[in-house]
Amino acid sequence: MMKESETMKARMEVMVKLRPMLRGPEIIAIFIKHGCASYLQRLGLIKGKYKKNDSENTKSAALIAALEELGPTFVKLGQFLSTRGDELPASLINELKKLQKSVTPLAFSAMKPIIDANLGGHSERYFSSIEEVPLGAASIGQVHAAVLKSGEAVALKVRRPNIEKQVKHDIETLQELAKLAERNSHYAREVQVVLLVREFSRSLLTELNFKQEAQAMRTMQDNNHHPKLYIPDVAIKLATADLLIQERIMGEDLNKETLSRLTEDEKEELSTTICEALTMQLFEHGLFHADPHPGNFKLLENNVLAMLDFGNVGQLSESLNELLIDLIIAASNRDATSFTVAMLRLDTTNKINRRAFEKDIDRMMARYLQSDMSNINYGQLIQDILLIARSYTIEIPFEFLQIGQAILKLQDTLLILTPNLSMSVILRKTLPIVVKEQLNVTKMGNKVKSNAHLLYQAARQLPVTINEVLHQLKDGKPVVKMEMNMDDKLLQRIEKLTYMLIFGVGLLAFSILTAGLFVGFSSASGSAAFNNLTFRIMAITALTIVLFFMLLLVWLIRRIRKK
Repeated sequence: MMKESETMKARMEVMVKLRPMLRGPEIIAIFIKHGCASYLQRLGLIKGKYKKNDSENTKSAALIAALEELGPTFVKLGQFLSTRGDELPASLINELKKLQKSVTPLAFSAMKPIIDANLGGHSERYFSSIEEVPLGAASIGQVHAAVLKSGEAVALKVRRPNIEKQVKHDIETLQELAKLAERNSHYAREVQVVLLVREFSRSLLTELNFKQEAQAMRTMQDNNHHPKLYIPDVAIKLATADLLIQERIMGEDLNKETLSRLTEDEKEELSTTICEALTMQLFEHGLFHADPHPGNFKLLENNVLAMLDFGNVGQLSESLNELLIDLIIAASNRDATSFTVAMLRLDTTNKINRRAFEKDIDRMMARYLQSDMSNINYGQLIQDILLIARSYTIEIPFEFLQIGQAILKLQDTLLILTPNLSMSVILRKTLPIVVKEQLNVTKMGNKVKSNAHLLYQAARQLPVTINEVLHQLKDGKPVVKMEMNMDDKLLQRIEKLTYMLIFGVGLLAFSILTAGLFVGFSSASGSAAFNNLTFRIMAITALTIVLFFMLLLVWLIRRIRKK
């Protein structure tokens, strides 16, 4: 009776605050039923006294039971939070990792209409057989083995009926609850619950679309040149949001039985393959597998690994790729200043206390500096960085969070493959790939070419700016105006330095401009649009600019000597 009255009280409280069509009251009631009211109270979603689970283990188990009862979206939420050690205590993280990744499969009669509808109503035209018992079932979909008319073995990944509608409804509810939590709770604001839900929503909605997964799979297949990594083929033309048809992989799971048959050298080779492949995906192409846990690999002949399940894939822009490389190089050199400079490129407010931020980064690095490289927990290192960033309200790009999650899962996979070999030893082999990308001449040339138009626009404005500067110099006016009480001698020295600074900056700008124009346009010298006349004009223009600045230097020196 008491439990029912508590549930009713919670329902009424939340109904007042949430739109009636949302699922908020039901979510609150299920959490309370499982004795998880303390989580909701901390988030400011409910008030009052409710039944509590005293021990941490009981509390964590109750939370898992509540998430599983709430359905696929909340199971996915728990799995998402299990990679966010910067947000939750370690005891809870460990429990969330136990969340079921497999669920009770739906009957084939519920899945067959979806297969037919996405293949023009007649799946029999494509398949000679489809196995009704699925190979596996997850919260979003399930996989059925099939054989094409051509005799090729394939796997059909079929989305569960109405799952998209249910997930979007749940996400909308979570977004409303997150807003309510941040209004009511300092803790919710501190952990940025709204941002957390936004990141989770983006990840889950991408995973829902099997057509996007097929496109990512094909792109990564085209990009893959690692001799020991295999990416299955996919029927890209037949892919839809509900259906994905891919080559069926008959390899072995990375379990204890399989690994017991391998030598230490073979297991080390597998670890190296995974690290090298992910590093190449990340830094050479910017498109990477963000879920490299052991279940997403199959062992083939000759110690080749097949990579599976491309629902969780990350993509880095060129600017984020450059930033990541800078962060990695700074971290590997344990250079807190360079790391801080790179991190502050993410700060859009310009209100961060740089000195305090750098001091916190330096302290963090010092903790790891005292450890042997072989004992560093890279997953914990990433969580520490996220904690510091969050404490200064730096909004970490979603792609960086994906990388953090990928490294945590990679660490777990490497621990299974080579428990006696540190992750740092394996990663050290892949560091040259990062350095190679930092010194990539082609990319540097492309940047110069892409900035050529901006340089040209700047060059067009420079004559006007130079004319204004010369007029001010002619009238005896210093370009930099200061109102300070200083003696005449000091003012003369500052004015001389100002003139020289103007000249130096101008000459440097034109040197960069000239070099950029030569590099950018010379790379196009083979095209019809670029001819000898154009090149001569550019050369004469550059030389004229340099000559102008040389004359300006002579004039400045003579003026300074007169004073």
